[in-house]
Amino acid sequence: MFRKLCQLVIFLLFAQMQSLSFAQVAADRQFPQGTQRGKLDMSAYPDVRLNGKAVYLAPSCRIFNAENMFVVPASLDEKEIIVNYTLNVMGDVDRIWILTRSEIGKQLPVEQVFQPVPYKNTEIK
Repeated sequence: MFRKLCQLVIFLLFAQMQSLSFAQVAADRQFPQGTQRGKLDMSAYPDVRLNGKAVYLAPSCRIFNAENMFVVPASLDEKEIIVNYTLNVMGDVDRIWILTRSEIGKQLPVEQVFQPVPYKNTEIK
């Protein structure tokens, strides 16, 4: 009886480890409409430069690293980081994604312009 119980426990442990390994597979990140790409310079934080121009970070700015986890802005001291970013209504940078090498090679999706479909009334002849 004890032997069967040990075998069951070992089997369940291996099954659990297998299921955890699938959780580590990273999916492609989806970026929202209006995302732009640029070179970020945070070497003199809080003075931030994006594509060589001084920009303001929004008070609620969120920075995501390559693993899609939050990063504290003061911890980034690199001179040039390739990023995707979005701007808020005031023109401040509100979201930043640090890109992986594979994401740098991909182009941003083309922003689709809304075009209304003309209404055709079928009741009027």
